[in-house]
Amino acid sequence: MASLSLLCKLVLLVAASASVARADLQYDFYNTSCPGVEKLVRDELALKFAADVTLPAALLRLHFHDCFVRGCDASIMLKSHNGTAEQDADPNSTVRGYEAIEGIKAKVEAACPLVVSCADIVAMAARDAVNFSQGPLYQVETGRRDGNVSLKEEALKFLPPADGNVTVLTEYFAVQNLTMKDMVVLSGAHTLGIAHCPSFSKRLYNYTGAGDQDPSLDAAYAKNLATVCTPENVASVQPLDPLSPKKFDQGYYQSVYNHQALLASDAALLNDSLTGAYVQLMNNASSLDTFFADFAIAMINMGRVGVLTGTDGEIRATCGIYVD
Repeated sequence: MASLSLLCKLVLLVAASASVARADLQYDFYNTSCPGVEKLVRDELALKFAADVTLPAALLRLHFHDCFVRGCDASIMLKSHNGTAEQDADPNSTVRGYEAIEGIKAKVEAACPLVVSCADIVAMAARDAVNFSQGPLYQVETGRRDGNVSLKEEALKFLPPADGNVTVLTEYFAVQNLTMKDMVVLSGAHTLGIAHCPSFSKRLYNYTGAGDQDPSLDAAYAKNLATVCTPENVASVQPLDPLSPKKFDQGYYQSVYNHQALLASDAALLNDSLTGAYVQLMNNASSLDTFFADFAIAMINMGRVGVLTGTDGEIRATCGIYVD
């Protein structure tokens, strides 16, 4: 967990960034309407994380995928009988954590019926997932409301590709009013979690279409990947950060710097002078406080994407209702 001095710095940095925040999002939004809700969420998550050490990475990813499609409105939680919701899109096929959010929502509903949005619970859960994984603790702006539209085609359109280069990734982030700095910092979330073989197998077996391997991959790392991710074993997985896959730290950047990035989109960060410089900076152990501070700000920025507030959207009792 971050040191007290670092936490003070993060509070100041996040507070400074609030000057450009949406006026209708605010810290401690539920202080009067549902006091203690953030502690309730955190306590419930502590129990769930203790039972499933892979859940923090899952909830962080769920928040990312939610925000990048229709904005941070919990539309990823919505379901479709006809397979037309965001959950049904291929990039979301391995997203999980829905049941955990639903369980937390039920506890919150018992305390404060129809007050706290699913969207805010998802954002709080992502923040706590980072902190419980020994990452920074930062405040989350709240006041989001839930969307009631969820479209598969929008997920296919707006979620960044696993094989995108820096130019492509920057464009996807720019659509959400996020900067290149936000992109390279938020990529650091890959210090947690796994990826399934199909998302990177092309780098091992058919990089240019001629049955070759990505020459940028560290040879020993590629050999190890190939022993697990065989063409016949597409269901197998590998950690995005081979150094410390369950700890929120700089292991991801160190892996990228040493040409041991799992996804092509991660490896691509070294190919741009600006993002490459950040990777190099983060390869230095003394830069941990900088990463934590940068990540807190970038998460606040992402948490403002496309939010519904005021009388827009809704507050629903169940997050995962059907939309058809």
